[in-house]
Amino acid sequence: MLFYRKSPFFLGLFCLKIFFLFSLVGCESRKDDLSSKPVLKVNERVLTLRDFSTQLARRLKDLDALSAKNTQTVSLIKEELLKAFITRSLILDYSDSKKIEVSNTELDKEVDRIRSLYPDDVSFRRTLAVENISFSEWREQLKFRQIEQKVFQLMNEKMKPISSDDIKQYYQQNSAQFKTKERIYIRQIVVEEQAKADLMKTEIKKRGLEALAKEYSIAPEGKTGGVVGWISQDEVDFFQPLFTSKIGVPSAVFKTPYGYHIAVVEKKSPATQLTLEEVKPRIERQLRAQKEQALFTEWLDAQLRSSRVWRDYKLIQAVTVDTK
Repeated sequence: MLFYRKSPFFLGLFCLKIFFLFSLVGCESRKDDLSSKPVLKVNERVLTLRDFSTQLARRLKDLDALSAKNTQTVSLIKEELLKAFITRSLILDYSDSKKIEVSNTELDKEVDRIRSLYPDDVSFRRTLAVENISFSEWREQLKFRQIEQKVFQLMNEKMKPISSDDIKQYYQQNSAQFKTKERIYIRQIVVEEQAKADLMKTEIKKRGLEALAKEYSIAPEGKTGGVVGWISQDEVDFFQPLFTSKIGVPSAVFKTPYGYHIAVVEKKSPATQLTLEEVKPRIERQLRAQKEQALFTEWLDAQLRSSRVWRDYKLIQAVTVDTK
């Protein structure tokens, strides 16, 4: 049976191959002709079979063999890739119509900024190699993100400002979000054996937990005298009984997967309701994000209605995964 195979991408201990059957899409004589066939068109922009397969392989390369072979997983990722291409195409078409551009100076500045985050050029190039992406392709993706940001900025200029009434109404309707749980400030010592923990229990009265933790605790915070810090109600199961402890009184020895613990609650903070003024910036960010998302969804729907989108469903379905 004839089939087209892409270059293998290693997924841990197995190899991923993206391929499709000629019989499903017609009997072209050359692989190159077939790989250049479009699977998706958005106005004048085209996603070829080669690019679609490459993107799919990149998305699957970090999955285990079982997940990569799962037809539902592959179908979901395919759909995500197709939607991403549609969105990208509409953004680029819109930026062209509005004459939104990214200059080489702007792009070079951002390239230099990101590259400076790596210790050296070898590390940067190695990251690209791991992602199986060329520098030119990465640079093009970076340029698109800059265009995308400018498009979003232009769209958000139409957004109505967040009013004080909007913030107040959100606070009243979502007051449960702005309640803090009861918290306790804990110091502990953790040792390997029950007998050693019992000994530490008696020694605490003489030397104090802080000194013992520095000397004997096997937990990372032992170096700082056993300071765990603030723990909220229901945050850590095995610390839950400590919420009824008295301040300054060592707990009974309790066992966890980490060893045998003795803990002291040094401070308590009751549950409180945060005021509107305290959470006002957070609410404003949440409302802004919601409005931006609604505005983008509305914009995307309008662009889709005025655009030509075509898919080759048979060809998309024919791209399958083979792991060995």
